[in-house]
Amino acid sequence: MAAPIGNTNAVKGKMFHDALRKALVQNPQRLPNIVNALLTQAELGEAWAVKEVIDRLDGKAIQINQMENADGTPLLNAIQVTFVKPEIIDV
Repeated sequence: MAAPIGNTNAVKGKMFHDALRKALVQNPQRLPNIVNALLTQAELGEAWAVKEVIDRLDGKAIQINQMENADGTPLLNAIQVTFVKPEIIDV
């Protein structure tokens, strides 16, 4: 799976991701405990846990300074309309 646009961490490698995935593949029974701990913290009102649950379900919110087109150019953020008086040409 490709990294999201603007994710510079993906370029550095995924050592932690790979180690975590390996540990969970070797001990899959641990994942439900981790999920339950996260949900418990969210239910207790821990803001970081609520944010994590929302981010995992809906995806992280796009930061305004990270909005760009697929080619890396900034998104259009304004349109300027200029009215020009036409020249009258005698025929």
